[in-house]
Parts: sequence; C-alpha cells; structure tokens
Amino acid sequence: MSLISFDPDFNRFEQSVSRMFDDFLSDFGSMSNQTRSNRSNRSVTQSARPAVDVFEDDKALTIHAELPGVKKEDIHLDVSGNALTLSGETRQAQEFKDQNTHYQERRFGSFNRSFPLGDNVDKENVQAKFEDGVLSVTLPKVQQQTRKITIN
Repeated sequence: MSLISFDPDFNRFEQSVSRMFDDFLSDFGSMSNQTRSNRSNRSVTQSARPAVDVFEDDKALTIHAELPGVKKEDIHLDVSGNALTLSGETRQAQEFKDQNTHYQERRFGSFNRSFPLGDNVDKENVQAKFEDGVLSVTLPKVQQQTRKITIN
C-alpha cells in the first residue's frame, strides 16, 4: 500500500477538534463589530488545507481535492522524491473595506498539501485534470514484474 490507510474514527476525531477550535475562535459574543471585522480580515489570509479524498485500487491511487474558486493556473502539482505536493493560491475577487463585516468565513491565500508516495507509484506517468472546482490526480502503480527463479 502506498499511503496510510484511512481511519474513519481518527478522521471524525480530527474533524471534531477542528470544529472545536473554529467554534472557540469564531465569536466571543461581547466583541464589538469593529473587533470582529478586524479579526475576520486577519483570518482571511490564513493558509487553508483543501479537503481531499484518496482512493486506491490495483492499478492506481486517485486523489480528489476540492478547490472551489481556484483558477487552474493558480494550482501547482509537483512530484519530488517520494512525495506529491499540491500547492496554490486562492484570491479574493473583491474587498469590502468600507462595510461592516458580519461573517467572513471564506479563506483566501496559499494552500499546501503533501502526500507520501510508495515505491510502487509510477511517478513519471502522473495525470491530473481540473473540472468544476475539483482536482483529480491519478498516480498509476508500477506493474510488478514476476520472474521465474531457477533452482540449482
């Protein structure tokens, strides 16, 4: 196997912890609108981690990454050593400087995800396509060569 197996229990735990922090940081209730607006503007440029699904079958690994609002030319995909790195940038289409911000949950800025690759991945024939805000990366597996061993 090329990647660490998906563990739904750990994934639920990770999502719960992430939601806890988001809830904790989202609104302190007694803050003024100005303070909320300033805090929201700071969080907009934080690095975001695109959500991904990783699948494996006998022929390939497939990674689907959600990248809504990202332009194809702002996505970078690199294979180096035994890792696939997905990086890029989301850009804010317009700024709302003279308005009171009530919610600002969308994030803009750079993102970066790396995936360890096993020796059975054919790193020379990786294919990617970007459609409807989803990047699909196919990493074919190297066909195992069987050779007969002569016994003396």
